[in-house]
Amino acid sequence: MPDLQPVFDDLRRRLAAHEHAFLASRNFTDADTPASRRVDQHSSDSYLLLGAPTQKYPGGQMFAGVKLGKRYVSFYLTGVYVDPGLLDGASDALVRRRQDASCFNFSRVYDTLFDELGDLTTRCREQYAAAGLLRG
Repeated sequence: MPDLQPVFDDLRRRLAAHEHAFLASRNFTDADTPASRRVDQHSSDSYLLLGAPTQKYPGGQMFAGVKLGKRYVSFYLTGVYVDPGLLDGASDALVRRRQDASCFNFSRVYDTLFDELGDLTTRCREQYAAAGLLRG
């Protein structure tokens, strides 16, 4: 089984560069999705950023998150779910890592893909700013 901690740490570091505009959490149930079940304990294997509160998401809509799993690290980016056009021009290598509408899975550090994902995250942050969903 691969050591996934360096993958998680790298993706978390890159996502943390956007923390000034969001509320950071280590509890994915803070995302206030309809299926969320509230858990009081925070986990060291997850990190997410929440946008400004809205009527639908009083705790803030999830902007992005990183979760350490058993076989891979997942990077969630809600902006590509909201606007799939943000992936126009994305490399085939990054698109192949996409597991559903907003999740990318990695089992090792890929500097080039992580850089591309960082650029995509910045475009998603701009999308949130335009919608008035930043906290900072």
